[in-house]
Amino acid sequence: MQFVASYPKSGNTWVRLVAAAYTLSDEELMNALKYPTASADLPATLQYTDVERYQYQTISPFPLSQISFPVEVRLRPAAMLVLNREKNLTTSQRPALIKSHHIHGEVNNIDLWNGQWVEHVVNPIRDPREICCSFAAHRDMDYEETAEFMNDSQARMGEENERVESLLTTWSTHVRSWQNAGELPVHTVRYEDLQANPVAEFYDILDFLEVPDLTEERVEDAVERTRFERMQAMEAEHGFHERTADQAQFFRSGETDGWKDELPTDVARKIEKDHGDVMEQFGYL
Repeated sequence: MQFVASYPKSGNTWVRLVAAAYTLSDEELMNALKYPTASADLPATLQYTDVERYQYQTISPFPLSQISFPVEVRLRPAAMLVLNREKNLTTSQRPALIKSHHIHGEVNNIDLWNGQWVEHVVNPIRDPREICCSFAAHRDMDYEETAEFMNDSQARMGEENERVESLLTTWSTHVRSWQNAGELPVHTVRYEDLQANPVAEFYDILDFLEVPDLTEERVEDAVERTRFERMQAMEAEHGFHERTADQAQFFRSGETDGWKDELPTDVARKIEKDHGDVMEQFGYL
């Protein structure tokens, strides 16, 4: 299976949208965005995630409400086989990207990832100061709380009664984990580079995913059809299925330097102190 694995608000949805646009007509793409679960003909690029409850409940002898996160992790390998079977039954689309926010790591000596069911991983990363602004709106938290969450080594994320939990840990740990993913084929890309040179960067992503008959013209068309302003207009008219109950808007700003005007100075300095080494490694400091 092919995954887009990232810390939240790092460009995961954008990567999957462009991949969907590459293979779909304009009408099909808009229908997929409006009605994500209406039909098996919709793109798996937008349907699939690795934390759907039914994947785990299918193989759990107990209700998920009665099990802990470490037990969820024990169920994960079998749950991923359920996901792979579902994907193979419902689509032949390539790429069929699966959304994940898990780190590359282990819980109680159980690996979260396994080369037996991972073919490729696209790993978008983003300036953590920009993430803080977007994530605060996503979770309906203030900037200070969000910055603390981003530096919590035990941080997990899950929507109660809708998703099993994703293990995030800290932003720095998350980013580092995917730079040390062992045998897994990983393509890391900065959100800022996607913004600055989208056609070339998305071409490289789709080439890494071994998309057949890849052409620059089709990549350019896919990028144009998923421009941020267009997605905002679509969401305003039809809504968007990944928006949480706490969010007024999923496609919020898409900026790369908006934090300079939005984020309080003390919060920005805290993030730089907490994550300075990794920020410097990727050109954010």
